[in-house]
Amino acid sequence: MVAFRSMSRFATLCYVASIGSLAAHAESPLRTRIVLAHYKEDVSWVSQYAGKANLDVTIYSKSDKIPEIAGAVTLPLANFGRESHTFLHHIVFNYDNLADWTVFSQATAPTWGYMIGDSSNGHMNDKVNFDDYVRPFPEGRDSFFVMNAATQFPKAAQLNRLGIVVQGLPDEGPEMCPKQGADGWTDWWFDANHPHLRRGDMLEFYHKFV
Repeated sequence: MVAFRSMSRFATLCYVASIGSLAAHAESPLRTRIVLAHYKEDVSWVSQYAGKANLDVTIYSKSDKIPEIAGAVTLPLANFGRESHTFLHHIVFNYDNLADWTVFSQATAPTWGYMIGDSSNGHMNDKVNFDDYVRPFPEGRDSFFVMNAATQFPKAAQLNRLGIVVQGLPDEGPEMCPKQGADGWTDWWFDANHPHLRRGDMLEFYHKFV
């Protein structure tokens, strides 16, 4: 999960998010920074971005084995919290020096799809790729979000955007929400073995770790 918007007892989730402020830097070349939340994932995929002009890569690692990527900055973090903790850490400690456009992402290679229990999931929606997030201010917007899931508290029921579980749907794409409205989502589902439930109540997990 990269970002969420609370709606009563629901949270809508996306796994990669981009935000920026165009007005503050309109007269200078735009600088983009990719921020990865790493634990044990293979981050070799980010080499294609590290070292590019006006593009920086920062990897925050909560692993005992810190990855090394040429052209990227890797910083250790205590293994506490989820990726949202990592992203908030970056914002707080770089508040006065944030890039014009920042891409926040889990460190897993950003490929299509989601399968329950598979930590290698890339969490990308169909017809969306990582470059869509890296490109600053698409159509003049100051953020780029593609909502892929929703969670209901405290029951821990979840649903997913159809484009993250099925490929080739004609109406799927880079929009924040499905064009089909409610028909663009799966039914609600519940998995008692979900990692967020292994420590007990899901709402308690979110309060403590997210």
